[in-house]
Amino acid sequence: MRMSEVIARRSVANIVRSLARHGPLTCGELTTSARAQEGAVRRDLAVLTEFDFVDEVQSDRRDEAIYVLNDAVLVAAATAHVDYVLGR
Repeated sequence: MRMSEVIARRSVANIVRSLARHGPLTCGELTTSARAQEGAVRRDLAVLTEFDFVDEVQSDRRDEAIYVLNDAVLVAAATAHVDYVLGR
């Protein structure tokens, strides 16, 4: 799967949008925010983490991992997508 295919998926875009709007979130918080099933969110988070769109960090305050956007990778993917659409 290519990076552009990952970010084009609606379920993934909902997670990215939630993290962009609300900042770092747990899987449970993302499930609520994205209005999705927890299993689907976990699968999408695994893909996002694999492609470095999202970083998983541990929190001393919570038992659950917290996910944050990797802004540099997101910008690079968005730029590549626009270049592709425009034929550059």
